[in-house]
Amino acid sequence: MIHKSVFAVFLLIAGNFAVSYIRDGYEKGSVVPPDRSLDETALQLGQWTGEDLPADPRIREILRAKAGVDRVYRDEAGREVLVHAVWTDEYLRLHFPQQCYREAGWEQIDEEIVEVTRRDGESFQGKLLHFVQAGRRIQVLYWFQLGEHVFLDRIEHRLLRRKVCWGQKEWPPLLKFMLETRDTGLHQSEELLTQFAGELSNEVSPSESGNS
Repeated sequence: MIHKSVFAVFLLIAGNFAVSYIRDGYEKGSVVPPDRSLDETALQLGQWTGEDLPADPRIREILRAKAGVDRVYRDEAGREVLVHAVWTDEYLRLHFPQQCYREAGWEQIDEEIVEVTRRDGESFQGKLLHFVQAGRRIQVLYWFQLGEHVFLDRIEHRLLRRKVCWGQKEWPPLLKFMLETRDTGLHQSEELLTQFAGELSNEVSPSESGNS
């Protein structure tokens, strides 16, 4: 009986320790804003000239965005890239473009992982989505960042939270980047988006980017 009592006490203590360890590890820390505000992103990115667009307050509310930028960039040939970028301290309510565009009446017809290369030679992966609506075709390139770590889905996000945030008093900001352009075919739009994404990433994260 004595041995059983000691064992029971040991299990109780171990259980309380485990609960405390998990609770302390996942207790939300203070989310640190980005070093540079997204709306300070340069209007001139390489050959691209930007023009600010009004933000959709409904989308900002859904994303729980603290701040962000909505802009259209044009090159000398008249090609356009729409940019939507926000940061938030809300880690759980991720909103992916697949859902957003479907709710707006677009049909997703394809998706692929693409490599984005920055001017500094570093690279990361983004997800390229193909949509069609009433004969109109567009491509959307997106990626999320937890600090400097890039992720594309909920599983990667969950793993990164454990890796980056576990037990930390300060957590990095969660950033979402989404680019849209008209799909002209022959992989031209894909090349355009990946090149532009490299320019944008180099601007908003001049000293840090890349996969975890």
